[in-house]
Amino acid sequence: MTIGAFSAATKLTVKTLRLYEAEGILVPERVDPLTGYRDYGENSWRRARVIGTLREFGFSHRELLEIVTACFDDGDLAVFFEKRLREVESDMARLRSARDRLILCLRSEAAGAKGENMKRDTEIREKILGEVLLCGIRYRGGYGEIGTRFQELFRKAGRHAQGAPMGLYYDGEYREGDADIEACLPVKKTVSLERIDCRVLEGGRALCAVHYGPYETLGNTYKLLFDAIEGRGLSALTPTREIYLKGPGMVFPRSPERFVTEVQIPVGARND
Repeated sequence: MTIGAFSAATKLTVKTLRLYEAEGILVPERVDPLTGYRDYGENSWRRARVIGTLREFGFSHRELLEIVTACFDDGDLAVFFEKRLREVESDMARLRSARDRLILCLRSEAAGAKGENMKRDTEIREKILGEVLLCGIRYRGGYGEIGTRFQELFRKAGRHAQGAPMGLYYDGEYREGDADIEACLPVKKTVSLERIDCRVLEGGRALCAVHYGPYETLGNTYKLLFDAIEGRGLSALTPTREIYLKGPGMVFPRSPERFVTEVQIPVGARND
């Protein structure tokens, strides 16, 4: 066959055939010294079919040359296939991680967009919070340490995420350096992960308000909520929740002025 006919039969482009010839992977049986025309025969056909299968497995040009030079039977391929399988599994793990992070970014930004579209005021709303299945990392330490816990949480449980991340604060007061805090991520299903607690967070009655701006000014929103709780004759319960609808950004740094956080304080009847 001519190179054109051979290209059509093997579904290898003429450009690829010339490259394979230059690299010694697939050489025609005959090249006319005067015209440069190439003729491909039965041996080339058999080798081309082998190369087509190997290309589907993702072998590199270097590996193709090594295989077609050294192997003559399927039994000779085991070492190459085992190596390629390890590479494919590694690629799959990397791609799954990339997919999970992309999904998490999309869900996080969707939640953030919803928060930004809320009416920009300090209106206090009473809600009945539903149960939430979440993964959490609870620790004692400083408030600023929650970011490192979220990093670990996203790395281990990000693929299961469903909804905006939240912080749970178990102390009824401000504590310097030894606060009882939990970084949490709502998830779609129960999972078992090292150092992570997966459970259902009970719902209930709560007073809520959306805070726009830096975390350092969250105290203003807390004051409004505590004033409202007192004014309604209610009692604040723990843990309080901070829902991070729009945070620092997962790729590009975001100005703290654009942060959106919903503060939720569970409430109950006051015990006078």
